[in-house]
Amino acid sequence: MGSDPATDLDLAHRRVMAATRDLDGATVREVLLDALLVSGVDATVTGVMMPVLREVGDDWEAGRLGVVHEHFVSSAFRGVLGELRLPVQGPQARTVVLACPPRELHDLPLELFGAMLHARWWRVVSLGANSPMTAIAEAVRFLRADAVVLAGVRRTAFEARLPALTRLARSVPLFVAGEGAKALLEAPPEVRVLPDDLVDAATLVDAVVRPAAHDLLPAGGDAEPAVG
Repeated sequence: MGSDPATDLDLAHRRVMAATRDLDGATVREVLLDALLVSGVDATVTGVMMPVLREVGDDWEAGRLGVVHEHFVSSAFRGVLGELRLPVQGPQARTVVLACPPRELHDLPLELFGAMLHARWWRVVSLGANSPMTAIAEAVRFLRADAVVLAGVRRTAFEARLPALTRLARSVPLFVAGEGAKALLEAPPEVRVLPDDLVDAATLVDAVVRPAAHDLLPAGGDAEPAVG
């Protein structure tokens, strides 16, 4: 009789937390790669990596862990994500740009979400934290991106840039995520707020279909840039 997948993920979560407390990068990598092989990307991200990030944050606030542990787990997780990022090619591949708006500094949850999209055969291009809206718009034009996902914890990260978001959403499907996105009193109709459930969110983004006219646009087209 096989083991319970939920139990396996809970054990992986506890092992990664123990390794994080010991600053044991080799064990973090080993446990995560095993979980990815056995349970897949979605389950490992939602059942191990995101819970570890939340627990590390809670323990830091309570004084049980230090800043060193936050930096360690971020570096360890990014290393594992880098091992997953094999080239995505072929006619079925689509391109998504990930970014955090200006003054939003926590991009690791967005990177984990990117791994879930990569597993769905998306080419993931991450601009990271604190990305100017002009840079995001430039990346969209240059890559002829099929979708954009912006994430932030502050409502003002989006609220202060609603005109820029609206312009960007007119040229490419635009999704916003995080506590800041959920706190918006009224998102522009062209902008879609992603649900908390990461699997549901990835499914929603994955439903984006490349517009027929998209391939006819020249790279670096003349769409109006978003400014913010």
